[in-house]
Amino acid sequence: MEAITQQIIFWILGITTITAAIGVIAASNTINSVMSLLVVMLAAAGFYMLMGAPVVALFQIIIYVGAVLVLFLFIIMLLNPDATGLSMSRKLSVWMAGIVSVGMTVVIGWIFWQSATQTNMQNVMKNHVCSCTIHDISVVLFSRHLLIFELTSLLLLVAAVGALLMTKKTREDRS
Repeated sequence: MEAITQQIIFWILGITTITAAIGVIAASNTINSVMSLLVVMLAAAGFYMLMGAPVVALFQIIIYVGAVLVLFLFIIMLLNPDATGLSMSRKLSVWMAGIVSVGMTVVIGWIFWQSATQTNMQNVMKNHVCSCTIHDISVVLFSRHLLIFELTSLLLLVAAVGALLMTKKTREDRS
């Protein structure tokens, strides 16, 4: 991938991450906050892909997005039955869905165009060296990418404590 392409993807992921992180903090509804956290986690997986760590990106999606955020949603729905889901107006949600759909269509189309015009898959596979043993993956995972995993686990801990405090405060207000 060209350097300019990587920079464009980096800035798109960076802006998306910052916006979604603000959404995690600023959302008045806990479900909306968890949905913003979902976007942050998916963007983190995108950063891992940019760093050349597809296995770490896969772990990010499977473990954190697939399991932990589903658990967060389950706990929030269990502890806060008054949560009604998205709190934005219908017109705003239609506009947001349209903008996201057009953006995703442009990105996917651009990726297909790039892969069709500039990539020869035989050369890519010939130059790709893959060390796919468990030992090699674990060495890379627990040396080069350890700080990222620790920061992600800290983020999840803070999010869990924040969700519990928000639901406890709501329950006390109802009593």
